[in-house]
Parts: sequence; C-alpha cells; structure tokens
Amino acid sequence: MLVEVKKGLCISGEYTDDTLMAKTLAVKGFILNAGVTSANLETELGLATLTVGVNDLWNLNPGEVKFSPAFSILLTQLQAMSLS
Repeated sequence: MLVEVKKGLCISGEYTDDTLMAKTLAVKGFILNAGVTSANLETELGLATLTVGVNDLWNLNPGEVKFSPAFSILLTQLQAMSLS
C-alpha cells in the first residue's frame, strides 16, 4: 500500500518511507476500525481514500489532528460499500 500512496502523492525515493509508512498504518487502522472491509480498502476507492488520509496527516500543523472533508466523503462511500 505504501507504493500506491507514494504514487498518489507523487513522492519518489525512499527518504520519507518511514514517516509515510507510519501515517499509512495509522490511516489504514482508522479506516478498518470505521467498518470498512480489508477487501474494500484494497479497491481503487480504498487506495484513494487511504492516500487522501495520509496526505491530510502529512500536512498537519503542530498540535492538530484532523481529516479533510474529502477524506470523510470517501470514507463514507467505503463504509457503504462494506455494508452491502
């Protein structure tokens, strides 16, 4: 998943891999705990949602933790897919 997130964020090289992996795992856990199935997380929509979430965490200000409205909309769609 890290490779796909890096593609989505237009990041190459390995310099930021540790930081991006930590953020990827955090967002992945958040998505799965929100009721999204592992199978749906691996879809194009799932990877796009993961990438948006990682980008949100990447661009935080000190002392701030929040996801964008775009992430919330995509997460809602993934949750709906997981219910059917």
